[in-house]
Amino acid sequence: MITTMQNSTLFSILVLLLVLQTDQVSAQRPRNNRGPSIAVGVQVAQPTGQFKQQYDGYPLGVAANFSAPLSISPLEIGFGYAWNNMGSQTEEVNVLVGQDIDGDDIYENGNLRIRSNTNRFQMMVRLRPFNGMIQPYLDGVAGLETYRTKTTIEIVSDFVGYSEGQNADTQLFDMAYSFGWAAGLRIRLAPNIFLDGRFESLIGGPAKYVDQSTIEVVSPTELDFEIKSSRTDKFTYQLGLAATF
Repeated sequence: MITTMQNSTLFSILVLLLVLQTDQVSAQRPRNNRGPSIAVGVQVAQPTGQFKQQYDGYPLGVAANFSAPLSISPLEIGFGYAWNNMGSQTEEVNVLVGQDIDGDDIYENGNLRIRSNTNRFQMMVRLRPFNGMIQPYLDGVAGLETYRTKTTIEIVSDFVGYSEGQNADTQLFDMAYSFGWAAGLRIRLAPNIFLDGRFESLIGGPAKYVDQSTIEVVSPTELDFEIKSSRTDKFTYQLGLAATF
């Protein structure tokens, strides 16, 4: 409850400051120097609420967004993408690769790679009133996030002439809505290049995902694991570079 009130207060203060300064900055801002921008950075997610109770960890990943101005206004529209790793592991397994001339099964050593990832796709509306060396901004975001656990078998087999074989299979897939707000700050490092820091507060819908700590390999093509389900609220922290055009 306290965290929610703190976030609401911070958001209200940021909005108020930006609204109060928009008119003043608008008169000084070069009208012909607002173009589209793209930002790319590393990201860490911090589960909150039910998600924090069910998932123990801070998924690392990468994120990017693109925005374009609406005429000469301080408003921009765009879209973003983020990928986060919720867990991964690799197990050695024996894989059936064929039979010899006598009809006996031939097995080879292989690696069973298990990956649990999220992919978030979102639209955004941005308020970026400053167009100088320091550029704070506020975003409203909404979109979808997928939760997927996938296995891949990789082998190097004498039987097939040392060629690599792969067998990919999705063990679990789910999708949830996501919306919220973000605050960021850009600092110019060079012409059209900025250091970009960003914080997001996201409300996520209910989703199912694999409990990474319960995964057991039953066979090269079968896993045993527990499935958790919860809302997927989170904070994200991102640091990277942005370029304007």
